[in-house]
Amino acid sequence: MSVPTFDDLSFYSNDQELTKSRYLKLVEIFQSNFPNASIDFFARSPGRVNLIGDHIDYNFFPVLPMAISNDVIVAANVNDEPEIVITNTDSKNFAKETIPLTNNNDGFEIDSQHHSWANYFKCALIVANNYLTEQNLKNQLKGMKLTFDGNVPTGGGLSSSAAFCVASTLAILHANGVKDISKADLTRITVVCEHYVGVNTGGMDQCASVYGEPDKALLIQFKPKLIGKPFKFPVENLTFVITNSLQVSNKHETAPIHYNLRVVEMAIAADVLVKKLNLGTLVPQDSNIGTSSLRGIMDAVFNTSKWDGNDIDVGIDQLKKMIDIVETELNNNQEGYTIDQCLTVLDLSLDEFKSKYLQAYPVKFDVLKLYQRAKHVYQESLRVLETLKLLSTTQTSSTSKDDEESFLVKFGELMNQSQSDLDKLNESSNNKLNEICSIALQNGSYGSRITGAGWGGSIVHLTTLHKSKQLIQGLIKNYYQLEFPNIKLDELLNDAIIDSKPSMGSCIVTTKFLQ
Repeated sequence: MSVPTFDDLSFYSNDQELTKSRYLKLVEIFQSNFPNASIDFFARSPGRVNLIGDHIDYNFFPVLPMAISNDVIVAANVNDEPEIVITNTDSKNFAKETIPLTNNNDGFEIDSQHHSWANYFKCALIVANNYLTEQNLKNQLKGMKLTFDGNVPTGGGLSSSAAFCVASTLAILHANGVKDISKADLTRITVVCEHYVGVNTGGMDQCASVYGEPDKALLIQFKPKLIGKPFKFPVENLTFVITNSLQVSNKHETAPIHYNLRVVEMAIAADVLVKKLNLGTLVPQDSNIGTSSLRGIMDAVFNTSKWDGNDIDVGIDQLKKMIDIVETELNNNQEGYTIDQCLTVLDLSLDEFKSKYLQAYPVKFDVLKLYQRAKHVYQESLRVLETLKLLSTTQTSSTSKDDEESFLVKFGELMNQSQSDLDKLNESSNNKLNEICSIALQNGSYGSRITGAGWGGSIVHLTTLHKSKQLIQGLIKNYYQLEFPNIKLDELLNDAIIDSKPSMGSCIVTTKFLQ
């Protein structure tokens, strides 16, 4: 399945006139930035909201996100100049930068001391150049003049950085002759994009952005291979309201105590389980930092009957047993493991421990909460499969009003359980985010949970079309106007509240609609 190309904007599910006005404004700013250049094409990639299944993707368990209508688009000019110039419609926050191109296409090092949006574009250059080399298409990279426009809130947990990286990679490849790339390949190469800026992402964000389809959410599986499977919900008037808490969590700045630390804690928890369960060489070293993963532990425990990712009942049964194992093997130290305690269990020296777990990405901690993180991964993964089972037993063609209400209540309860674990076990929520969920549940939400990395950002609410207005008004009155008394309603509705159906994933847009 290839990344599609469109000659018009009809694939957008939101207001067509508003969408076209946005593209025309982008064209106007591009022409102002580059008076002597013409636009050859547009590339775009959407943000995503994860409906259920957070902090489990980098342990290779399936997740359930959807692409949203908000996206990153880039107007691209292709030329033979030895440089790429990137500009943005928001020039105040994203200043013009020039990236020189060398004869051998190197020199795209990430300057960690100068953290700017250009570093994310360099990530795209690195993976695009690697793909061209892999496909024996490596020539001198084309020069480009680019103007970006994004309406995915930054720091909102909706994967604005992934949308930017995927749109950038797609634009670079298209400019260099790759006119037909599969969704699988674009996902595969962009999964590692943000690793180059020190953010240890797992793959869900990129896959959801690439594979999105109108009116369909996605089951994203990581084993035996990374793939997105679209599916429809059995309730026609179901919708998701996404509210940005405006509690900003910058992944790059907070990664050492938040995101990256969870990756390290889960990797250590997996290795501790290897020792305690005497699994030895049965567990592959497949985590993001080259250690065991919690999915690898489950596959090793059930070595002769590994879950293939398809039989929901088998997966549910094995995950329940893994939760019991965590309770037995890790529950004796709920306060957290010190480094010395980890050294004893893992039979490692301090230097070996630091080399194995603490060098790939910077982390800061007092204790390592291995029990909580492992339990969260298995319980959250179980909820994803329980949601799939709920979907499979609720037939779209035969649902009555009572069936629809039952589905909404059950799915909502799974989302609420997820929020509770994200708060108590993963500790990626906080009191303010919990308060927003509580307000939403009192105003028409069936289920509310933080989405994405957490520690701020956005919350996704399950509701219906006729309840969404009440839900939005309740959040405005009881949260936004109290927390931000000077906020303007127009800005709030444009930037902080998204009412989105599942939307189209990454694509190329030609300039024909401008003619």
